[in-house]
Amino acid sequence: MPEPPAEPVPFELALDELDGILRELEDGTTTLEDALSRYERGVSLLRQCYGQLRDAEQKVKLLAGLNEEGGADLRPFDHVASIETAKAAVRKPAPPPARDPGITE
Repeated sequence: MPEPPAEPVPFELALDELDGILRELEDGTTTLEDALSRYERGVSLLRQCYGQLRDAEQKVKLLAGLNEEGGADLRPFDHVASIETAKAAVRKPAPPPARDPGITE
């Protein structure tokens, strides 16, 4: 019968535990059974960390102002578009001066 899922570990603690598991497995002094058990725990922690990172990424929002109800207008953060827009603004040449229709050349 499978064990119930373990309580989620805080991200930083999960990374520390993963680091410890990696060191134990690289050391090569564990038994095969213990190594498989540690590997299984590492896979579980890795999946948890990826899930936490995915959730955090979804929460990253860019505050863009207020909506019609007065609440925060949140939009997904798009760093590539923002940087490309900034670069384009810097590179954009100044528009030519407007010609006065009353002046003939």
